[in-house]
Parts: sequence; structure tokens; C-alpha cells
Amino acid sequence: MLMDQDALASLAARTDEAEKSRSEYWEYQVGNFRVAADGTMTGRTTLGNVTGKLSPLRQAAHTLLQQPLRRFGAGFGDLSDCQRLGRLIARRQNRPYNYDMLRQSLTLALIRHYLDLGNPKECNLVIGDGYGVMSSLLLMLTPERRTIAANLTKPLLLDLIYIRQALPDVRLALVSDEDELLAALADDRIRLIAVPADDAPIIAEAAVGLAVNVVSMQEMDLPVISEYFRVLRGNRARQTAFYCCNRLFKVADFEDYPWREKDRVLHDSSCSWSQWYYSARPPFWHRRGYGEKEVWHRLALLEMDNS
Repeated sequence: MLMDQDALASLAARTDEAEKSRSEYWEYQVGNFRVAADGTMTGRTTLGNVTGKLSPLRQAAHTLLQQPLRRFGAGFGDLSDCQRLGRLIARRQNRPYNYDMLRQSLTLALIRHYLDLGNPKECNLVIGDGYGVMSSLLLMLTPERRTIAANLTKPLLLDLIYIRQALPDVRLALVSDEDELLAALADDRIRLIAVPADDAPIIAEAAVGLAVNVVSMQEMDLPVISEYFRVLRGNRARQTAFYCCNRLFKVADFEDYPWREKDRVLHDSSCSWSQWYYSARPPFWHRRGYGEKEVWHRLALLEMDNS
């Protein structure tokens, strides 16, 4: 088990190694950027917009253009608090509270609308985070719970770097087997646990109360998705809630994921705030389209296999 900067250095040294969890899509994408343990990045990624261009005028433009999207979360009583946390993360990372961060805040507000995340004996799991925004939100919202971040090596390194910018005092551990995971879970100092995607099966040893995946399962091969579902259904929690937001059709089709009839679906719809986006180009607000471009989100209490 490696801690803090040692964990980042280890991941940085492994970014060019082969990974069996990579889809053909990601085999191409990981070659387009490089990242060092100090956060220096070169190239282009599809992980989201993390521009450092920060000014009062730019932030005012984001705030104005975000107004129609915020209305999609009008029924969620905790939206204001989720946006407050999102803005705090943006300030600490010295970047605008942009479209990607607003989407994550809306997602968290939806989850809070349906779920109580107060059980300290359970963990949060974020699969394929984008610059660590959802992990940072959950760490801030649930300080009594640990958060596990699972991702391919190079994106995982970026996640951890940005999480540490938002929460510099949070101790993190990088684990690669069941014994290391159990040791991290038993250490009260550790609140963030990093798991490379190829080692994801070990997460079954944790009690995962909430799992979140936002627009990254759509880029995985179906056997990898199925393995994550197996882990979620077989982990040590009595009940696991899974929020899944992905394109209906991409590398793998949403309805081909291994959902079950006995999963208790709490929310199931087209994701309005992922279907619409804004830009500086008139007419400013744009819809991604229908059919294969439709983004769907589902929050379900999974049928468990661990009883």
C-alpha cells in the first residue's frame, strides 16, 4: 500500500503500461496526453474541460449560461448546497465552475434527493471520475465515509492530483490487492482509496453503499462493465445504490449492461443536463441529439448476490 505522494509517483511511473481493462477507444485516447506526478499535463484528453482561464467576466458568462441547466434540478432540495461544494472545488483548483462541474453538482443533488448517505460503515465508489470532481464532492459531503476511486492508470493519476488540489489534507492510499484494501479500510487516517481499473475486483471486499459512474462506462467493453456489476452485487454492503449516466449507444449499449428485473429503480430517464450544453456560439444552448447520442441516467438499488 502506497500513500499520498508515493502513490502518485507509482501511478506516474506506470502510465505507459498495458491494461487489460482498456477498450479500443481508450487504447487510442490514453496516447493523446501525458501526465506527471506533479500534475503537469501535455496533450489533449476527452475527460472534460479543465481550462485554467479564470476571470470575473468568464465566470459571469458561465453563471448566466448555466441558468437553464440549473432549472433541470429545481426539484432537488439540496441543489444549492451541491453547487456550493462544486464552486468551492473550482476555487481551490483555480478554475471556473464550468459546465462539467455543474453537471456533477446536479448529479449529486439527484442522488441526495433519493438516498441517505450518512452510514459511516459504508464507502462511496466512483468509477471513471473526470478530474476527480465527483470524488471531491462526495469526500466533502460525507466526511465520515471513505471514497474509492477506480479508473485506468493515467486518468486515475489525474483524478488524484485534482482531488488533492480540492482537499489537500485528505490522506490517500493506492492499493492493488485485497490485503492492501482491507488495511486501508482499517486505517482511520485514510479517506481516499485509489484502485487501478485492472484491480477493480478487489473492491468486493469493501462495503459500497453508493457507486457512481458518469459517462465512462459508455467507453468500456461490455465484459469490463459486467465485472463492475459483479463487484457491486457481491460487495460487503447489505445494499448498493448505483447511479449510472451514459450514452444509450456507444462502445457498449446501456440496455446491454447486466441490469436485472429485481433491481429497484429509483430514477430512470433521459439526462437533461447531459443532453443539453452551452457554448459561446449562438444560439448558445445546444442539444446533443437523439438516438445514439441520447444520454440516459438510472439510479437503482441493485439486487445483491452477497446474502
